[in-house]
Amino acid sequence: MRSYFVVDKAEYPKLSNIIRISAGLILFGIFIIFSFNNTVLAGTALILLGISLFWFWIKPYFRDLRSFKERPTEEQMNNWLIEDLNEVIKKTAIDKLRLNVSTLELKNFLIVPYPVYWKEPALAEESILKRATETGTTAYSAWNVQVIALTKNYISYYTCTYDWLNNLIINERTNEFFYDDISSVKNDMEIIERKFIDKEYVDDEGNPTAADKLTATVFRVTNMSTDSLDVITNIAEMGHSQNLIVNLEKAVQALRIILRKRRYDEEQDPIIVEPEEEEKPEDDDEDKVVI
Repeated sequence: MRSYFVVDKAEYPKLSNIIRISAGLILFGIFIIFSFNNTVLAGTALILLGISLFWFWIKPYFRDLRSFKERPTEEQMNNWLIEDLNEVIKKTAIDKLRLNVSTLELKNFLIVPYPVYWKEPALAEESILKRATETGTTAYSAWNVQVIALTKNYISYYTCTYDWLNNLIINERTNEFFYDDISSVKNDMEIIERKFIDKEYVDDEGNPTAADKLTATVFRVTNMSTDSLDVITNIAEMGHSQNLIVNLEKAVQALRIILRKRRYDEEQDPIIVEPEEEEKPEDDDEDKVVI
């Protein structure tokens, strides 16, 4: 997996004195073999020495070419990441949240990742890597992962930073929002500021400059005390694969249905029945009354 991020496409080595000496030895060996008697052995030795020098010069190219071809594909990387999220992160979240999986429907357990390319507490900077893919997206090695579990009575929430290359889970946090305390559920847009690790945020005079403003799609649950649970589902500027973007619109709809069912008895909308109009004499001037 690491080779996907760090191994570059092989490039032909630049001409150097080694290749010039190699070519000279080969040509000189051929020359003395055909120009003088009893020089086959010496000429052959010169030719072999020249070939050896040439192989020493070209060998790194073939090594890099092999390493590049043996890298995983973009599809393999995406599949491995999804597999690790479902095996490593899911198991950890279930343990941390003390969930009873036998009573939890699969559709109500959501894993929502988004990539990290900035400094995070306890995350080694050398583990934060990215690579442009052949399909125009960007692959990342570090992720913030959020897990939402819609249980019978509350929303369980788990989040962590996942150092994927080293399979390390750090910065873990958990929370719970009880349905009876929730006042609103919605998808929203929010501007967040981040400083990418490969950019310098200083001007020509060395003064610090503002961070990049990124557009985040946020799933937000707010309770009656105005505390909110925010789940970032996508950051447009990161450009990662669409296969790793989770649309939580269905979760919003499911939560709204759950809340309406729970509050149906006490917050039921009035049912208005339109009664049939009674026939009255044409000379009746009284106003009609609707019950």
